Amino acid sequence: MPTRTGLAFVLYRAVSKQTKHERDKQMNDRMEQRTKGYTGYLINGWALAKIANQILALQYDNPSSVKIDDLLLIKLAKQDAWGEPKYALVCSEGVGWEQDEYRTIEVPTNVGNGWLNGRVHISIDVILSCVSSRQKDIAEYVRVFGDRLDDNVSIWQHQMHRLVREEA
Repeated sequence: MPTRTGLAFVLYRAVSKQTKHERDKQMNDRMEQRTKGYTGYLINGWALAKIANQILALQYDNPSSVKIDDLLLIKLAKQDAWGEPKYALVCSEGVGWEQDEYRTIEVPTNVGNGWLNGRVHISIDVILSCVSSRQKDIAEYVRVFGDRLDDNVSIWQHQMHRLVREEA
C-alpha cells in the first residue's frame, strides 16, 4: 500500500498528464483572449543596472552589485504635477512600479542569485535614456500563467492610452 506522500504523488501525476501541446494551446488561447493595442517600450535592464550600481555606490560603502531584468516602460493616461506624462515600469509578471510625485520610479533590483531583491529610485529622465527602440504590447510582454497575471495586464491597460485603433 502506498504511503500518503506516495499516493499524493501518484494523484498529482495522474492529474498533470496534460501534454505539452495541450498546455501550449491553453497558453496561446489565453494570450489571444487578452486585449491588444496597449504598447510600451522595452528598457535595457543591463543599462539600468549600471546606473543603479552607480547610485548605490554613492550611497553605501561596498554595496553588492545588482542586476535588473529587462522591463517594459508604459505611458499612463494621467499626468504629473508639472503636466508631464506619468510612466510605470512593468515586469514580465505584470507587476509594476509607478512614477511618484518626485518624478522617480522605484526600480526593482536582484542581488546575487535573485533571493535578495531590493529597489533603487531612479529619475524618469534617466530611465527614458535606457529606452530601446523596440516596442511591445503589454498583452504579449506579460507571460501567461493563470488569472493573476491576466488581471495584472488588465489593470495596467486601464491606466494607459490605447495606441492602436481597432478596426470595425
